[in-house]
Amino acid sequence: MNLVNSYANGVSELTKFSHAEEQPPLVVDVIVNPRAGFFKSQAVLSRRLRELEQRLEELRARAPRRRVEINTIHFTERPGHARTITEQILDREEKSASGLERLLIGCGGDGTANEICSALVGADGRLLERLKLVRLPLGTGNDMADAPTFTEAYDLILGTQATAATSALRVSAAGAPVRYAFNIASIGLDAYIVELTNKLKRIIPGDAYKSVVDIASLFYEPKVKPGPMDIRLSGKAGETRLDSFAPSMIVMGVSGGRTYGGHLHVLPGVENVCLVGRMTVLEKIRNKKLFYLGGHGALPQVSFHQADRLEVRYSGSIPMQLDGELVWLGPKDFPVTMEMLPPRIKVLTR
Repeated sequence: MNLVNSYANGVSELTKFSHAEEQPPLVVDVIVNPRAGFFKSQAVLSRRLRELEQRLEELRARAPRRRVEINTIHFTERPGHARTITEQILDREEKSASGLERLLIGCGGDGTANEICSALVGADGRLLERLKLVRLPLGTGNDMADAPTFTEAYDLILGTQATAATSALRVSAAGAPVRYAFNIASIGLDAYIVELTNKLKRIIPGDAYKSVVDIASLFYEPKVKPGPMDIRLSGKAGETRLDSFAPSMIVMGVSGGRTYGGHLHVLPGVENVCLVGRMTVLEKIRNKKLFYLGGHGALPQVSFHQADRLEVRYSGSIPMQLDGELVWLGPKDFPVTMEMLPPRIKVLTR
C-alpha cells in the first residue's frame, strides 16, 4: 500500500504545476482504487513511480503556477465506493458553495470511472460547470481513460485543462434500478465474455486466462440458450424495428468510434449501435480476429446503426454489461431501454 500511496501523492502533486496560471484557485480530489489492475504488479508500479518522480523533480525546479486550495486523496474500499465518495464530494461542495474550480482525478479502471461518472451524471448543472474530470489508464482495459498513456494523462493535468463534455447512456430495466454507461452497454455474448473474464483473471495468473475465456465463450449458446428478441431503434433518421431477431450481441455506445474489452474496435465507424446475428461455433472461430480489428462490418450477420434510443423485449435470461460491469437480466427486467443523455460531464481533453 506504501507504493500506492506514493503514486497517489505524486499524481496529486502534479496539479500544482498546471500551466493554467491565469485560472482561479483549484480544489483537487483524487479517487484511488488500490485494487485496480495497475497496482497489482509491484515491479510495474515501482517503475511507473520512478518515472513520475523524475517528472516531478523537473517540475519542482520552477515555481508552481497554480494555487491548489485543497488537495484530498480518497481510497476506495469496496465496489460502489467511488460513487459514494463522489456523491459526498458533490454534497459538501453544494453545502459550502465555495465557487472554486474543482478537478476530480480518477485513478482506477473502467469500473471506477463508471462509478464516478454515475454520481456526476445527475449533479447540479452549476456545479458541473466548475468541475473537470480526468480518468487515468490504471485498469486492465482502460477504454474509458481520457488518455491512452501515462505521459499523455499527466500532460492533460499539467496543460491548460481544456475540456469536452461527454455523454452517457441511461439503461432502464423494468425490474431494476436505472444504471448508466459512459462508454458501451451491451447484451449477449460479449457480456458473457465479461463475466468469464472477471472470474478467471482472479484465479489464473498473467494473461493466460484469455485463452481459457476464448474457449469457454464458444459454449455461450448451450449455456445461456438465447432466444429471439424484438428490437426497436429510434433516432433522427426514424425508427428501425427488428422482430424475432436472434442476436449474438447487441451493442450501444455513447458515440461511434468506441472500443471495449481492452481496445477492441466494436464500433469502428460513426454509428453507435452494432447488432450481431447468431453465429455457429465455426463462424465465431473464423471471424474472431475481425472483431478485434474492427473489420466485422463485412460479415452478413453484422449491421451498424445510429440511434438515440434502443429498446429490447425478451422473455428469457441473458447477461448485460455496462462499461465492463456485469448484470444478469431475467424475464421480469424486460423491456430494457438504452437512451442517450445530453453531454454534461466535462473531461480533460487534448
